[in-house]
Amino acid sequence: MAKVPFTVSARTAMLIGQENFSNPEGAIVELVKNAYDADSSWCYILFDLSDSETKSLYIIDSGCGMTMDTIETCWMRIGTDDKLLNAYSPTGRVKSGAKGIGRFALNRLGKEAQMLTRRADNPALLWNVDWDAFTRPGINIDDITAEIEEISISVINDKIARINEQFEVDIPSFSTGTILQVTSLSDDWSENQLEHLFNSLQDIIPPFNIPLFNIVMKVKGIDAYGVVDIVPFDDYDYKVSANYGLKNGKWLLDVDITRNELDVNRLKTDYRTLFQRDDMTSFPYRLQDFEQETFRLTMPLSKLKLDNDKRLSIYEDSLGSFQFDFYFVKSSISDSKGEGDESRYPYRIFSSSTRRNWLKRNVGIKIYRDKFRVRPYGENGDDWLHLGDRYSANPIGAGQRLGGYHIRQNQIVGAIEISRIDNPQLQDKSGREGLQENVIVDLFKDVLLGIINLMEIDRNTVMYNLSQLYDSVHPKGKAKTEADAALQTNIVSPENYAKVKEGYKALTQEIEERDSELRLMRNLASTGLVITSFAHELRNIAILSKTRAEDIRAAIENIISEKEVEQKGLSVYENPFCLVDDLKDQDQNIRSWLEFSINSINKDKRKKLTFALDDYFAHFDLTWRNVLQELNIELEITGFTPLMKIKAFSIDLDTIFNNLISNSIYAIKERKNTTNRWIRIKGVMDDADIHIFFEDTGTGLSEEYKETPSRIFNAFESSKRDEDGNKKGTGLGLYIAKTTLTEYKGSSISIYEPKEQGFGLCVTFRIK
Repeated sequence: MAKVPFTVSARTAMLIGQENFSNPEGAIVELVKNAYDADSSWCYILFDLSDSETKSLYIIDSGCGMTMDTIETCWMRIGTDDKLLNAYSPTGRVKSGAKGIGRFALNRLGKEAQMLTRRADNPALLWNVDWDAFTRPGINIDDITAEIEEISISVINDKIARINEQFEVDIPSFSTGTILQVTSLSDDWSENQLEHLFNSLQDIIPPFNIPLFNIVMKVKGIDAYGVVDIVPFDDYDYKVSANYGLKNGKWLLDVDITRNELDVNRLKTDYRTLFQRDDMTSFPYRLQDFEQETFRLTMPLSKLKLDNDKRLSIYEDSLGSFQFDFYFVKSSISDSKGEGDESRYPYRIFSSSTRRNWLKRNVGIKIYRDKFRVRPYGENGDDWLHLGDRYSANPIGAGQRLGGYHIRQNQIVGAIEISRIDNPQLQDKSGREGLQENVIVDLFKDVLLGIINLMEIDRNTVMYNLSQLYDSVHPKGKAKTEADAALQTNIVSPENYAKVKEGYKALTQEIEERDSELRLMRNLASTGLVITSFAHELRNIAILSKTRAEDIRAAIENIISEKEVEQKGLSVYENPFCLVDDLKDQDQNIRSWLEFSINSINKDKRKKLTFALDDYFAHFDLTWRNVLQELNIELEITGFTPLMKIKAFSIDLDTIFNNLISNSIYAIKERKNTTNRWIRIKGVMDDADIHIFFEDTGTGLSEEYKETPSRIFNAFESSKRDEDGNKKGTGLGLYIAKTTLTEYKGSSISIYEPKEQGFGLCVTFRIK
């Protein structure tokens, strides 16, 4: 059997160079990476476009240079694994390249290439290649040769001297380094292309944790370019720096959050009562936390709010360490309607035009592998984390309500640092356009959104409490009343104008908040409408289900008696009478669900009446008992007496307690224990309040909420997951319960830890 070796056409090299680098910018960036990998502290990119016939490009560095052996075994070897096997440079830099095809970037830039290079204690070398040779038909790659010759170091320094004079730069004389010269350029390099390249070079290395590596771009005859400055931005509203790695033997996330949006001096003087509110009395919301500006959170990734925690539990070990820094930057004093009132929010003053210009160029979250950009993430504001979709799903301001607040994609500037050493599962595509999509990349995105959410929770908490504080001191009702009075006078004056303006703002904000609430409720209301539409048919089904089991039993007995069936020795799964009994039990459960669904929307429940809680919970018991018995869950209701009376809408109580019992059923089923399954509801009355304690033996409070339990009452907060770990709860049940209670003055809902396992809530109604 003959063995035939593979051969590679010379044309393949051309394809690697021209097609792997989709544009000349990418090719230049690839060669700049080589300068960084060679331990150079700088890199010059020089264009001479003055003569259309002799256009040329130089890329020069002072790195370690190459020897004859390096050129032959690495530079001339396609797909070399040198950087893969020797990942660190002599000074400890992680080499950014690993594909072994970077030198073909020269082919993308022009038809002819020359390299002058020298490594310490080795002769200087001159390397030449004519890329046109690769286009000859029928030529294999090993038929193409490059010319290499030893030269004097003085030849290189003479070249440097001529370049300095040609471009009016000051490149130091060589001891080691590399000069790449490309002629017969493939691109025209218009002014727009040059400007775009210069801007891209500003993004080539991260704006945070800037490495010791300077880039200079010059174009002969044009003074617009020079040192590529990477200046940290300090006019932000929030700065977040997150580092995930192995710390004292544990994988932990350290997150430093710096607040810079509000005027701390005004908080200390004019808003001091803010820190008497419940949400603002503990770390990190105390006054001293604001005075320190930066606070740190340390946690495992499981504490983050993730869309899929099952994926985390399976693949966390494959994620690897990373750094994520980002700024939250508003382009105007307020990032949402209703948040621009400076008396409501003590904003710091800033220049909107400066911020807008900076955001226009920098907006987006970029990924850097070993200090170099991975495209296209964050390019031109690329929203690869879909922050815009998150915001669009619930477009509220941070001060409108607790829960569900998200920043917009045009408000964030970020940099993620990964490494091919620490993150081997986050690999570039062969074309260097993005990461190879896999489950680890999906997990990585989920974790990044979880980190962003930490900042969102912080801002939401602060702004919401400021808004509530303002409303307590400046009630909207007062503003509306004064506006009405001003309109009645029919007198146009600055004072009346101010009153009408405040009244209009109060009404506008109320309308926006109501619209937001209505959007939340529409989907829930649609279910009720469907049930209402089919209420007659559903009642007929419930009526038929009362007798159909007995009708089937009678029909069977006309053919064979139950005693005759028993004599046949059939199993319970084959005995028709056993099947009929099982059907009867199932029909009972169906009737319970139908009665619950139909009765929950009765008009009588939408009238505010005074009624005794013992009667209400007696009916509640009848509604749920059969359903719970089928699930082997015991329902125990105690402590309610005829003296416990409240004036309320019955449908409000249904909203609260049906949501609570639904959550308890889910939690008990999730515990996957067939014993000790119960729900207890107990009433206690004192002089001013009726307290209703609600306990279950479910899984208890989810780990992600144990540090801040009150978050479970925020909109869209849910710990319910499907079998794949994806969120399946709406996150609205407890939010609706709490919102409903706010309609009853002095009433509240709070969490407590039961004496036994599980979860406990206390619902309090103020009666005096």
